Amino acid sequence: MAINFTNVVKPTHLCNLSCAYCYNEDTRAPVMERSTLVNVIRKTLDHARDNNPSWHVDFIWHGGEPMLAKMNFYRDVIEIQSAHSYGLNFSNSIQTNATLVNPEWAKFFKENQFRVSVSIDGPKHVNDSARKYSPSRGSFDAVMRGIRLLKDEGLQIGVCVVITKETFQHIDEIWDFLVSERLPFNVIPLTRSGDALANYEDLGLGADDYAEPWIKLFDRWIDADKKDYIYCSDFVFKTRAILSGTPQDCIAQKICSFSHFSTDPDGYVYPCATLSGSPEWRYGNINEISVASLLASPRAVESQNRQVDPHCVKCKWQHVCHGGCMQRAYKYFGTHNTRDYYCPSLYKIYEHIEARLRTAHPSFDAALPKKVDTREPAPERPIVSKEISHKVRSRLGLLGATNQMKKGN
Repeated sequence: MAINFTNVVKPTHLCNLSCAYCYNEDTRAPVMERSTLVNVIRKTLDHARDNNPSWHVDFIWHGGEPMLAKMNFYRDVIEIQSAHSYGLNFSNSIQTNATLVNPEWAKFFKENQFRVSVSIDGPKHVNDSARKYSPSRGSFDAVMRGIRLLKDEGLQIGVCVVITKETFQHIDEIWDFLVSERLPFNVIPLTRSGDALANYEDLGLGADDYAEPWIKLFDRWIDADKKDYIYCSDFVFKTRAILSGTPQDCIAQKICSFSHFSTDPDGYVYPCATLSGSPEWRYGNINEISVASLLASPRAVESQNRQVDPHCVKCKWQHVCHGGCMQRAYKYFGTHNTRDYYCPSLYKIYEHIEARLRTAHPSFDAALPKKVDTREPAPERPIVSKEISHKVRSRLGLLGATNQMKKGN
């Protein structure tokens, strides 16, 4: 699978909410200066052009709450990108809580073709259990106001849903809310860092427990009638991975940090946005050296040479999972050279997807090698349209594809 060259840029670590499970561990409070912004954009585009002009560069604006950097910051973004792209393909995405969205922001995102992802965990009583301004003031009403302004401007938004012990019991309500509001979504577990550390006993799911709510949501998704269907990136990517024999998202890549890095407000570069602000994971500073030099730094080389966990060597799903998320392994175990904390759940998830495909299509052959050579990537298994139904192919964006998958949304 072709992966975009991605820089997850954090203009600030500041946030106007105080979510109980926030993973941010950085207490610094700067907003990125324009000189740093110029270096971030120019050097990211230059690196892509020097290595492969056909690459698509994806700038993901993250935080904290990235809209706290103010609109003039993003006007500068557009100006600097236009001055340095020289025909290179690039795009902008922003991950926001949407509480600061007003008509002017919505119009700006629309005019400048920003993809917008909003953090919301479900209906009001579910969302406001963790996503709050203060202990007595939830964020749901403000978030939904922002979502409606974005939709009124004609933006096709998505949302990010975090599953916790508290929301675990409300999976059907979460699904019904997402369907009723027509919100494509992604689903993730919380990360054991930042504010989540103090609240982990109350909110954190066990390594085996995450699979249950994920599978329940997946079944609602795969069984939904056409009128109730909404896109879910994690469901699509993991199902495509089984069908193609290759990973489809960053957390399942054998080495994610060849094509993905993150820059903090001061210009320091890390392998992942979740590790931003962790001094031990700094590659260096983009104000001082090139992206090529950053990606060749000792810490970067270490992240690019993650060891294979012995448990993974004989795993049936190693070739589409590769031990799961490197940063989650580090956050839970203090090393990236081991498997994802949620490995037991990931195994159950892949098994469940395969079982659903086999049940629906008895002739479907998803047999995998009994022994995986971890030194080489698994050969891509072409998708054969007749193996899966029109409904499933439609859900995965595969209509008309026989020997090759279409690129994910």
